[in-house]
Amino acid sequence: MSDAEALEWALRAAREAADQVTPTDPHVVERLASSGTAALLALRSCEARETWFRPAAGEPDPQLVTRHDVRAAAQAVLAQLELIGIAWPAWDAATRGEMLGELEEASRQLVAQAARFTRTGA
Repeated sequence: MSDAEALEWALRAAREAADQVTPTDPHVVERLASSGTAALLALRSCEARETWFRPAAGEPDPQLVTRHDVRAAAQAVLAQLELIGIAWPAWDAATRGEMLGELEEASRQLVAQAARFTRTGA
């Protein structure tokens, strides 16, 4: 499973969990979908680039750090989505709002790192 496929799976699970609970904030599902979709698109744009994959053995890898930063940001989004998918029904409205805020921030970071990767990639 690729990183993007894992993110897509987690986004579906989080949306299903959010759909099971009547939101007190009418924008909950929209915020969740917007953040998850932005993160997924950013990660897919990286995975579509030839330079996403490591160069042949012995070749220098000028994007090693940037690629690592993208993957780290993707893991943060994945963790947030998985946590939402698991615990959403048990949280109160304040906790849900905090988690959505954390997801939005993690997604912004992933989008920024992905943009950096695509600017430096060949």
